[in-house]
Amino acid sequence: MGRVGKLPSGRERSLLVREMFDRIAGRYDLMNTVMTAGLNRLWNRRVVAATSLNPGGTALDLACGTGSLTRDLAKKVGPDGYVLGVDFSQEMLRAASSRPVANVEYRLGDATDLQGVPSDAFDAATIAYGARNIPDLDGLFSEMARVLKPGGVAVCLEIARPEGRLSSRFYGLWFDRIVPKLGGLISGDASAYSYLPESVKEFVAPGELADIIGRNGLQNVTWRRLAGGIITLHRGIKRPWGG
Repeated sequence: MGRVGKLPSGRERSLLVREMFDRIAGRYDLMNTVMTAGLNRLWNRRVVAATSLNPGGTALDLACGTGSLTRDLAKKVGPDGYVLGVDFSQEMLRAASSRPVANVEYRLGDATDLQGVPSDAFDAATIAYGARNIPDLDGLFSEMARVLKPGGVAVCLEIARPEGRLSSRFYGLWFDRIVPKLGGLISGDASAYSYLPESVKEFVAPGELADIIGRNGLQNVTWRRLAGGIITLHRGIKRPWGG
């Protein structure tokens, strides 16, 4: 789906990414805050708003990592709601579980094969910064559609290469050069944050991602750029019964 580049594909890519996240789990939240100048919290709120969740609702957060977005979704649905966070990194889930929330459950799992997760069960399904780490995007979004209730909302937040001249220059300086060095200093794992710009370069363009989402059981797909084009937010709706 992406361009052929420096990164491996398929199962080898999945193993590489899982091992990488296991290594950096302890410093992941700190690095995200530094890397985004704290704007990750604002972008999480944009995702939560896009889900159209109500108190008492249910949500699935894929590639949930240390649970930052998962906990924000839990606040939205309140004590009568339920949020399931799924990730393939045991260490990331360990970090998430260190901050328990009563209406949140975490599970180890594959976002493209959600074994044990029932169909037509969730009002919303989200993935933030995880889609570009998943080689099988059709599998990802078809599973998101499967587990959503008819009329449920899927939201994908992802890093993208901006199109504007100034944004592109900033991106090239910050993400391509400074972030790998900062990541190495803070996490002790420079290779993990060298992976970040490479994964963005090889990821599909926003329009192509919208097409993938739309061909996998979701309709009315929209997307927009945030933060000068560095972040994209995609949204799709599962076809209602009889729709």
